[in-house]
Amino acid sequence: MYAKLAWRNLRRSLADYGIYFMTLVFAVAIFYVFNSVSDQPAFLSLAESQRRMARGAVETMEWLTTIMTGVVAWLVFYANRVIVRKRSRELGTYMLLGMEQGRLALLLLAEVAAIGAVALGVGLALGVALSQVFGLLVEQVFRAPVDQRGFVYSARAAGWTLILYGAMFLALALWQAAAVYRQRLIELIHGARKNEEIRLRSRPLALTAGLLAAGTLGTAYWLADRVSRTTGLDPTDPRVSLGFLLGVAGTYLLFASLAGLLTVVRRRTGGWLARGLNLFLYRQVTSKINTHAVMLATVALMLTFTICAMSTGLGLGAAIRGGLESDMPFSYMASSSDPDQDYSGLRALLAQHGVADAQVVEFVAGYTGLEGADLMLPDDAERFLSDEEGGYTVYVPVRAMPYSAYGRLRALKGYRDVPATPDGYLLHAADRGHEAAARTHAAWERFVAAGSAVEVVGVALRPAAAEVFSEPLGYQLGGISPVLVVPDPVMAALAPDEERSFSRYLVAELPGQDPPGLAEAASAWALEQSQGQVWVHVSSRAEALGSVYMIEGILVFLSFYAGIMFILISATLLALHQVTDALEHQQRFAVLQKLGVDDAMLNGVIARQVGLYFLTPVLVAFVHSGAALVALNRALTREAGYETVGQAALTTLAIFAAIYGAYYLLSVQSCRSLFRPGRAG
Repeated sequence: MYAKLAWRNLRRSLADYGIYFMTLVFAVAIFYVFNSVSDQPAFLSLAESQRRMARGAVETMEWLTTIMTGVVAWLVFYANRVIVRKRSRELGTYMLLGMEQGRLALLLLAEVAAIGAVALGVGLALGVALSQVFGLLVEQVFRAPVDQRGFVYSARAAGWTLILYGAMFLALALWQAAAVYRQRLIELIHGARKNEEIRLRSRPLALTAGLLAAGTLGTAYWLADRVSRTTGLDPTDPRVSLGFLLGVAGTYLLFASLAGLLTVVRRRTGGWLARGLNLFLYRQVTSKINTHAVMLATVALMLTFTICAMSTGLGLGAAIRGGLESDMPFSYMASSSDPDQDYSGLRALLAQHGVADAQVVEFVAGYTGLEGADLMLPDDAERFLSDEEGGYTVYVPVRAMPYSAYGRLRALKGYRDVPATPDGYLLHAADRGHEAAARTHAAWERFVAAGSAVEVVGVALRPAAAEVFSEPLGYQLGGISPVLVVPDPVMAALAPDEERSFSRYLVAELPGQDPPGLAEAASAWALEQSQGQVWVHVSSRAEALGSVYMIEGILVFLSFYAGIMFILISATLLALHQVTDALEHQQRFAVLQKLGVDDAMLNGVIARQVGLYFLTPVLVAFVHSGAALVALNRALTREAGYETVGQAALTTLAIFAAIYGAYYLLSVQSCRSLFRPGRAG
C-alpha cells in the first residue's frame, strides 16, 4: 500500500513540479558536459605546452562546477522546503488517517530519493548526448580541429557527477524526512498557510524604504562611475566594496517597498484597474511581490551577476584575442636592452627552419627625449593637460626609428608605401583603445597637418605626410607611445644617455605556419643571451595566440557555465513559486470561472500574471547590469584598450532570453493546466 501511495505521489509531483524536475536534469547534464572537457578529442590533440595550460583551465572549471553544485544544492533544499510546505496539509491528512509519523517520514524519503535517482539517471544520459555536440565548441574555443570524431564518454566526469549529485539527493532525502518526522500534526495541517516573508503593509514605511533604495542605488551607480573614471584599475579600492554593498542593500530595500509603492500607483490609475480583470491581476501580482520580496531581490542580484559575468567573460576573451592579434602582427619579434646585440645566432636558427633573410628586419629604436605634448599644437597640449582621463598622453615618451626599417616592416605586412624625404619625419601611433587614445591621435594629426616641425639632435624635420599612420607594428613599437620615423642619418646621430634608452630589434614574418620547434629554440637562445644587466626577449605570435586561446577558453567556459546555471536557478525559483501558488489559489480561479470568465480571458490573466512576476526582477537586473557594464567597459577600455561589451552583451541577452523565455512559457502552461475545470476544489 505504501509503495503504491509513494508511486502515485511521485507521478503527481512530476506532473505538478515538472519544471523543477527538468532543472535538476539539466543541472546534472551541464555538470557532466563541462567536466568532460579533458576527455574531448580536441583537448587531447593539443600540443603538450598548450595542454598544460588547458589542464589548468579545466581544473579551474572543475572547481567552479563543484562550487556551483553547492548553489544548486541550496536551490534543491529551498525548493523542496517550499514543495513540502505546500503539501503539508496532505501530509497531515495522512497522519489523521492513522499513518505513523515514522512511516510518513519514510514515505517522503522514498519519494525524494526516487525523484533524485530519476533526475540523476536522465540527466547523466542527457549529458553524455550533449557532450558529443559540446566537443565541437571545444574545437572552436581551443582552435584544435579534429579530423576523426567518435563517441565520447568520460568515466571520470560520470563518476564525479554520480558522487556529488548522488550525495546531494541522498542528503536532501534524509533531511526532508527528518524535518517531517520532527513536525507536529498541527504544524502540518496549518503549514501551507504560512507566508514566506513578513509583509510590509504600511505605505509610509514602503515610501521610506523606496526613498532609501533610490538613495543607496543611486550612490552605488555613482561610485561605479567614479571608479571607472579613475586611472589605475584597482579591485581593492574601498569604493568598489562600498558600491557593491550599497547595490545589494538597495535591491532588497527596493523589493521590500515595491508592493507599497504599487499601491500608490493604483490610487492614481483607478480607471485602468477597473477594466476587466485588472484589479484581480493587480492584487495577485502585488501579493506575490510582497510575500516573496527577499526571493525576488535575490533573483534580481543573481541575474545581474549572470549578465555581467557572461558579457564580460565572452567579451573580454574575444577582446584579448583581438588585441593580441593586433599587438603581435609579426611571426617573431626579438628585443634586447643592448643596442649592440648580436642576432647572428637567432638568424641562424631562423635560416635552419626555412626563414629567408628577406623576411627578417633588424634595427635600433630609442627614445628621443620628446614627449607627447611636443607633438601637439599649443591649444591641444593645454587642453590635454587639464583632462583628467586623457592627460597622461602629454607625458608619454616619444621613440624614434629609421626610415629604412619602418619601410621594410610595412613591406613585410603588405601595408601601403609611405613617402620618405631627407629632411622629413613620419608619425606612427596607435588609435585604438580608450577614447583618449583616439583624441590624442586626432591631436597629433592636427600637428602634422599644420606642417609643424620637430627638432631631433639639432635637426629640424618637417612632416613628410599630413597624417598619422596607425597600422599594427607590435606592442613593443606601437604601444601608447608614438613613434617618430626619422631619416637614417638622424637616427644614427641619436645616442643613448641617462634619459634616452635604446633597444635592438629583430622582426621575422613567416609566409606560412610556424615550423615545429622554432619557438622553443628561439626562447632557449634568448635565455642564453640574457646575462647581467642585458635582457633579451623573443615573442612568438603562434605561441602567444595559443596561450590567448586558452585564456579565452577559460573565460568562455567559466562564464557560460556560471551564467547558464544562475539563469536556470533564477527561472526555476520563479517558476516554482508560480506553480506552488497556483496550487494554493486554484479556488480563486474556480470562482472566476463560476462568475462567467471565459477560458480566453482566464488564460490571458495567467499569462500576464506570470509575465509580470518573471519580468520584475529582470528589469531591476537590466538596470543594475547596464550601470555595471558601462563602468567596467570604460575602465577596461582605458586601462587595456579592451572593448568588452557590444556583441558579447547581445549574445548574452540571446542566451538569457532563450532560457528565461522557455521557463516563462512552461510556467504559463503549467499554471493553465492547474486551473482547468476539475483541478480546482
